[in-house]
Amino acid sequence: MTMRPGRADDETTGVRRGQPLVRSPSQLAAENRALKAEVDHLRRVLDSATEYAIVVLDLKGRITSWNAGARAIFGYGHTEVLGQSGDIFLTAEDRSAGVFVAELCRAMEKGRAANERWHIRRDGSRFWASGQVMPLLDLNRSPQGFLIILRDNTTVRTDEERRAFLMAEMGHRVRNVLTTVQAVAAQTLGNADVSGAVQDTLEKRLCAMARSHDMLVRGGWDGAPLPEIVQGALSPYGGSGRVEASGPPVHLAAGMVEILSLALHELATNAAKHGALSAPEGSVSVCWTLRRTGRDTRLVEIDWRERGGPPVVRPARRGFGMQLLQHALGQGFGGAVELDFCRDGLRCRICLPVGTQEETGSPAAQRPGPDALHPRTSHAARPDARPPDASHPPSG
Repeated sequence: MTMRPGRADDETTGVRRGQPLVRSPSQLAAENRALKAEVDHLRRVLDSATEYAIVVLDLKGRITSWNAGARAIFGYGHTEVLGQSGDIFLTAEDRSAGVFVAELCRAMEKGRAANERWHIRRDGSRFWASGQVMPLLDLNRSPQGFLIILRDNTTVRTDEERRAFLMAEMGHRVRNVLTTVQAVAAQTLGNADVSGAVQDTLEKRLCAMARSHDMLVRGGWDGAPLPEIVQGALSPYGGSGRVEASGPPVHLAAGMVEILSLALHELATNAAKHGALSAPEGSVSVCWTLRRTGRDTRLVEIDWRERGGPPVVRPARRGFGMQLLQHALGQGFGGAVELDFCRDGLRCRICLPVGTQEETGSPAAQRPGPDALHPRTSHAARPDARPPDASHPPSG
């Protein structure tokens, strides 16, 4: 018989807490078999994760064990890596930059650290690893080492790099096309004895389109943030201190970016020529808010307000800017646009669906409806309204 001091519960032997821990040789053998079976089971679990490398490091960053998936991914034998520093898998550039130690420190401080970078196999080939580095803690939550879990994500990374290259190449080609269009337009209009004001208007509109295109290229053609769109339209006037923009983060779909950028450009140009920015004391504010109209539907409401400019008069005709706002932006994306020609300053309210249009693929499904905005019947511009004779239209 073997006596071990202490009192505890033991599910394997059936000894309950409060009873002396007494073990016979047969009981000890049964416990050892149970522990060995548990260890073997855990080893089979780890080795079954063949697509994941699981590497255990000590507190100095040296490899103490790893699974079959790590052997398959890195190509080293078990005895070749035991005791080696975990940076053996990193590129020479990352080793020189101290990336490995920085990741361990970040994992210890933050609880985990992303491991997204190129790694090196035993044969010298490179692969893109995606994973995490975490501290290995004992039962008292004291650090005993580190755990690295990663997988070979080279195919996804290569596809992303190829897509980024193609997007950049396409963006470069489109910019060249826009530059050529500008040159052709300038030459054609100049030979046709068109006024310089018309040529300048067309050139600035093309530049606005180019800015929106650049935003889409930077975002991988996945839309653009509304603050950046507003800033781009107001940038020529931002240094005056008379322009203010504010609102929460909002990401617009790619299809809306170009039209909204051009529409805001038209409003800004009109403000500079005829509106608030044409007067020394005038100012423009652009504010936007988000509101939810259903479980899966959100609307962004953009409020353009001018103050301090000359008295506003309803335009005698609908120019390019007004048609762009009402038809291309409002009707084209299932939104709503309200133009209010208050005498103390133009106000334009734009309501657009966000969040669910990309999921449904149907702008009509996001249509806010007649109550999304509440037009002022005395001033609101409607497609079927016949404006009286007056002065300037919004830009064009």
